[in-house]
Amino acid sequence: MFKLYKRVFRATNEGIILTIPIALFWWVITIYIDFSKNVVDTLPEMLLSAVTMLFMISGFCAGWFYMVKKCVKFAKKDFIFDKDRNKESFNLLKAFPIGLGRFFLYFVEVSLLFLGIALAMGYLMKTLSFDYLKEIIAVLGNAGLSSFSGDDIKVFLDKLPPEDILDIFHMISAPVIKIILTITLIPTIVSFLLMLWMPEIIYTLKNPLIALFTSIKKVFVHFGNSVKLYIYLSVLQLLISLLGPFSLKNPILYMLMIIVYFYFLVYVVVLIFSYYDQEFRDENKNEKA
Repeated sequence: MFKLYKRVFRATNEGIILTIPIALFWWVITIYIDFSKNVVDTLPEMLLSAVTMLFMISGFCAGWFYMVKKCVKFAKKDFIFDKDRNKESFNLLKAFPIGLGRFFLYFVEVSLLFLGIALAMGYLMKTLSFDYLKEIIAVLGNAGLSSFSGDDIKVFLDKLPPEDILDIFHMISAPVIKIILTITLIPTIVSFLLMLWMPEIIYTLKNPLIALFTSIKKVFVHFGNSVKLYIYLSVLQLLISLLGPFSLKNPILYMLMIIVYFYFLVYVVVLIFSYYDQEFRDENKNEKA
């Protein structure tokens, strides 16, 4: 797996042109959101704006993920002259409209399915967290806390002896831990299961719903490698997120951080597609180019 991680850094550098569509889409979507805030007032306008956003996201994903597939293929080629490599790299942009035409309807369905998954996940997290929260409220209510305003909590804590505060902490620690695990583990498990969904669609042209289930199956085919890949990506994401707060105070650092985020996003997606291509390419011999 380490060789794959290292090889994908080279592929990302050679396919750095993948950042251009991301930057342009980020710019367009930012302008559109700002425009919508000032114009959209009624429910029909909100629905129209939401549908437009869905089509924009679906179109971008259709073209860009197809570019990523072509980048993975491009990275495996050997070139004698740099000018040939540079020309082939620039040609990756030509894959965007091809992917847009071929996969647009696929990703409209993907967007709707993903929205449904996100809503179901949010409902499950809310339901479980609310049950645990009721346990905390019951403990604090029995201890004499009448409301959760800042002043009431301060008065409540000031009148309690240290040993009572420690007892309350012990009683609410279990539900607090359960809440933290709920809002952490559920998104983690879902994102792990969906890790190969996009390459499954792009490589096999399966219906997105069918591809969802077959991609989950493939996650478990090489379960050990899938876990290693997900842990590696999670560590990278954690490191990148830790750098974010330091860039907010300086405009130059902020711009550099955006570049790092774009590079990181390209690297992550190219890595997932490269992993899929390495492990499951032979199963897709009849795929279209």
